[in-house]
Amino acid sequence: MVIHDCGIHLLSIMYRYHTLGFITLIIVMWIWVAPSQTLHAATPCNADNTVCIDSQLAPFWAQQGGLTIFGQPLAPSTTTTVDGATITTQQFERARLEYHPTNTAPYTILLGLLGTQSLSGVDVNALTSVAAPHITTPTTTCKSFAGTPYQACGDFLTYWHKHGLQQDRNPKISDAESLALFGIPLTPPYMRVMNGESLVVQVFERARMEYHHNNPPAYRIQLGLLGSELQATATATTNATTTTTATVPLLPQPILDTFRAHMPYTGYWEHSNDGIYVAVGGFKYLTEFFGAPAPDGKRYVAMSVTIANTRDQGAASVYIDRTYFQLTDIDGNPPQSALSSSTDLKTEFLAQTIAPGARIGGQLVFLLPKYGVPKQLTVTVVNKDAYLTQSSQTVEFRVWPLGAYQEPTK
Repeated sequence: MVIHDCGIHLLSIMYRYHTLGFITLIIVMWIWVAPSQTLHAATPCNADNTVCIDSQLAPFWAQQGGLTIFGQPLAPSTTTTVDGATITTQQFERARLEYHPTNTAPYTILLGLLGTQSLSGVDVNALTSVAAPHITTPTTTCKSFAGTPYQACGDFLTYWHKHGLQQDRNPKISDAESLALFGIPLTPPYMRVMNGESLVVQVFERARMEYHHNNPPAYRIQLGLLGSELQATATATTNATTTTTATVPLLPQPILDTFRAHMPYTGYWEHSNDGIYVAVGGFKYLTEFFGAPAPDGKRYVAMSVTIANTRDQGAASVYIDRTYFQLTDIDGNPPQSALSSSTDLKTEFLAQTIAPGARIGGQLVFLLPKYGVPKQLTVTVVNKDAYLTQSSQTVEFRVWPLGAYQEPTK
């Protein structure tokens, strides 16, 4: 049953019963009984150009801000391959929505890093910083973020706090929910001429905030049309079913330089393929390991890894040990294997066979260049089938993952 059919059925009931109380009761019961997944049948279209919002993205678009936050769809949805998994993406005026069916809720729909992309080729250090707008908020009110030297201040910070991706039943917007929508600031507030008007703007990972001083107070801060701008400069034509290999955009170099000290300890990264789920987190850099100092120009990085076999009972078990992991850093150095001596870790990752429905976990340690930052971890497992087939998947460590919020060090 789709929404359209439900709506026709509800109208027929309304014509049969004329009492307002009974109609209200039917509406309330329909809303309560209807399963949430039926919302995916909706395909609202832009009346001006008949571009429809993908049925898998439409509920999210409507519930998380609609036109104000995301804008109208610019083109039909496309499919993209990331780490061997097919995701659906659609470009909107202010955002790019991505549907990741293998992710766990509430992370099945993510926002593309349009703010990051918009800074490609921009020397952030050359931007002239100005004071953030502060008509409704004292300019001294600022928020710092781990992983970036820039703060959100004044009315930009107020807007950041008031908006976010609702991820729980608490109507109050949390910092994690604001991060999910905007990300961390990638620039200071600076002046930019747009359509002949000088505006104070600030770029975040997923959005650009603009202060339109001539607008009424409630509409002075708007989100920039990053999606429209990026589409206008794109050289490739958009097709509804184009399949491409996407790359994960990294942050601008100034952000990376501040980020090299540590990975966000509260963050985690995950990936699932062929019934094998991998989660990584708990990053910690070490100057010595197993009693041995790191060689000159090197440092150790330890991380916690969980592997789960989510296949149905009766399916193949898998075998894995530490030699099946390869770590790549953001500077493109050759992949590094996990060190064999990990007995001084609190929870050593042991070689095991994982049956369907079971999971194992432990710590691994790798040797990286002194200022290296992990970019991706490739995991290979051996299927305990008749042919001992192997399958691999890669966990991408997005430089600041969705929901990975870390309070600045005091």
